[in-house]
Formats: sequence, structure tokens, C-alpha cells
Amino acid sequence: MARMPLLERAGVRARVAGLYEVTPDAHPILGRIPGVEGFYVVAGFSGHGVMHGPIAGLLMAEEILDGRAHTLDIAPLRYERFLTSPPPAEYNVI
Repeated sequence: MARMPLLERAGVRARVAGLYEVTPDAHPILGRIPGVEGFYVVAGFSGHGVMHGPIAGLLMAEEILDGRAHTLDIAPLRYERFLTSPPPAEYNVI
């Protein structure tokens, strides 16, 4: 308040609310969905999608065009991980 005394009397004019995409293990889902032809998912970034958008877009382009992502292995981020075993505990969720 020392630098801008006017802010001491300022109120809240508006608020913004949104949804976080959260998965059970706090990691995104990338890749095709089994059993639904041509359906791909890039979701669950918990608000960090803008930061991860460029690489996620590249990986999904590879997945769709080449049949697999080759820049990085996205197998640990596939939807099927929730079908085969309980999700691993994520100890660093903020």
C-alpha cells in the first residue's frame, strides 16, 4: 500500500472461476481411447495445459498421423492405465 495508497480502498469488481481437469493420479491422459475408433484425448493437465500445450500437440499429431508418438513415450499417460491397476499415488500434487 505504500507504493499505491489507492489500492488500500480498492474492492473486488469481478472474479473468474474455472474447472481443473484432474485425473485420479494427477497426470494427463494422452492418446487414443480404446473401443472408440478415431477418438483421441489430450486432457487432465490440471490447469497447466497452456504450458504443456506445444508438446502435447506435437505428441498427438504424431499419434494420429504416424500411429504412435515418437518424440516421447506416452504409454504411461494412456487412458488404459486406469483399467489395468489402481493409479499410482502422486505425492507432489499442489
